[in-house]
Amino acid sequence: MNILDSMKTMMMKQSSKLVANVVRKADVEQLGKLFWTLSKFAKEPAKSGLRHLAEGADRGDPMIKNWSELFQRANPKVVEKVINNLIINEFAVGEKVRQEKMHEHKLVLPKLAIISPTYACNLRCVGCYAALYGHKYQLSKEEIRSTIKQFNDLGIYFFVITGGEPFVYPHLFEVLEEFNDSYFMIYTNATLINDENAKRLAELGNATLAISVEGYEEMTDWRRGKGVFEKIKHAWELLNKHGVIFGSSITATRKNHEMIMDDSFWEYLKDHGVAFAWVFQFMPVGADASLELVPTPEQRLERFRKTEELRLGGKFSFVADFWNHGFLTNGCLAAGSKYLHINAKGYAEPCVFQQFAVDNIREKSILEILKSPFFEAYKRTIPYSDNLFRPCPIIDNPKVFRSMVKKFNAIPQHPGSERVVNELGPELDELAAEWKVYADKLWYEEGYSEKWPSKRGVYNYETRMKKYEKDEEKLALDKK
Repeated sequence: MNILDSMKTMMMKQSSKLVANVVRKADVEQLGKLFWTLSKFAKEPAKSGLRHLAEGADRGDPMIKNWSELFQRANPKVVEKVINNLIINEFAVGEKVRQEKMHEHKLVLPKLAIISPTYACNLRCVGCYAALYGHKYQLSKEEIRSTIKQFNDLGIYFFVITGGEPFVYPHLFEVLEEFNDSYFMIYTNATLINDENAKRLAELGNATLAISVEGYEEMTDWRRGKGVFEKIKHAWELLNKHGVIFGSSITATRKNHEMIMDDSFWEYLKDHGVAFAWVFQFMPVGADASLELVPTPEQRLERFRKTEELRLGGKFSFVADFWNHGFLTNGCLAAGSKYLHINAKGYAEPCVFQQFAVDNIREKSILEILKSPFFEAYKRTIPYSDNLFRPCPIIDNPKVFRSMVKKFNAIPQHPGSERVVNELGPELDELAAEWKVYADKLWYEEGYSEKWPSKRGVYNYETRMKKYEKDEEKLALDKK
């Protein structure tokens, strides 16, 4: 029995009765007991994260109460897979294995991987790069299998599937079925969700959906096409019917800012069964990249206030704004620090928005890609600023992004991708300077710098060992 199997067996024996109770009762007390038990076996930073969740359950944290309510209305198989695959395999066992593999390979490993199996999509959304290709680029079933297996062998069990539209990909359900001990988050426009698909997702249990909405009907249909919002509402109905946990993916633009600030919009999502929300700031990438839809610095600050209120309020199982919640993740997640993106051409991008790459899974193993000079340069640099309200290399630290692309001769992945590092450079520099004024006030005047200090040298193995080898608790980065 290998190290991964033995760890999983030991932990499952210790927690099997608690897991069964959580699935059956889904109350806060049982969740707390489970988190306390798992924290005893985990390594940092998962150990402190599980301990934090356990303490939250003990004091009746609104977010943990929301999880309890969510589990009570979800399909039991869905709850079982959240516990076994996401919390135990990925969060608890996975972290321990990643620590072992880190020392074996002298490489800090990511916590998850994003995979775009296809660029094909049935919609043509404003500002999306994927609609350029039709069915031209797609990973084979064997390439997907090999990629996920390689990540599993490194202790990585959480995957985000995007595209294109994942439900266009012909092997999607086969992949979910084969890797039934991994957990998947699927970003989807939801227009292809029918009763059969919803039922199968419930039966498999190991996938949650992040459904794209821009607001109500007018705003969503403006970006995604007439009639899309009605199809989304129908998908919500089917997923609720079968007990599948799902959330929303919301692109924040200048056009929908007021709606994002409106409490009634969030109540509407909650009333329709939306369990969680990811907020993505519109990024100026792709062939027609421009800053016209990018939120202003003033809007970004206002959005932070709202999403932070939602994150702490317990209305949803979680709410995160990638560009405004960098203090929760020690800055940028890219280039294997916490994730990477395998695109439909097989190239490994730092993230889905940094559309430049050096290596391809058809030529190198995942381990070789993670060890690449391109990715290691990122990992030595993250966080790019001590102010974690400035996490992004594209809009907050554009000089960093340009230098990475130039130094490693990274290949642009889409027609027009290079515009973000040349033509748009002056505009991005100006945007970054304007946001810095607001970000510095937040960071230095509102106490965030003391509560969430940035930690350097975490993602490069040699530096990490010099700084943290004798003090594991200091690696409790993002679970306060």
